[in-house]
Amino acid sequence: MSSSDDARTPQDPHGERLSAWMERVTAWFMQQAGWPPIMGRTMAWLMVSEPPEQTAAQIAEAVQASRASLTTTLRLLTEARMVQAVTRAGERATYYRITEDAWSGVLKRRLESLTSFVDITAEGLRLFPENEVRAARMREAHRMFSWLDSEAEPMWKRWDAVNSGDRADDPNDEDGMP
Repeated sequence: MSSSDDARTPQDPHGERLSAWMERVTAWFMQQAGWPPIMGRTMAWLMVSEPPEQTAAQIAEAVQASRASLTTTLRLLTEARMVQAVTRAGERATYYRITEDAWSGVLKRRLESLTSFVDITAEGLRLFPENEVRAARMREAHRMFSWLDSEAEPMWKRWDAVNSGDRADDPNDEDGMP
């Protein structure tokens, strides 16, 4: 039985719903990150595949992609630190799985990219006298990015506490339940 058929067997009555969910993941990545569909489908598959480590052949079959396009996709996802390549002793195949910190890592990198604009707006403010109209527009951008920058570090500290098991900092935890 093929990997892609696993989601559609009688043992899994949610096959159609799973396929629809995978397409929602694909569409989200297309909209939010500008990824081509194969990248979103690969991430979706690796989120639900069993076992969690899959060979390129298994992934290609599951997402109905050519091995050539999947090779490029896996390289890009690995470079983005969303996917990790792993090997097993005695086996020639390379397996791929979602990295442990894929989601926090991508969000942290995206926030760092956004907050870095605060330095650019600060430089822009130094170009104009404070009362100039152009400075007012620049000041608005600088205020926004300064605020975002100041909020990012405490947010990551709270996330690190939640992620390390300090459930007291988890807003989704009620009485120790996830």
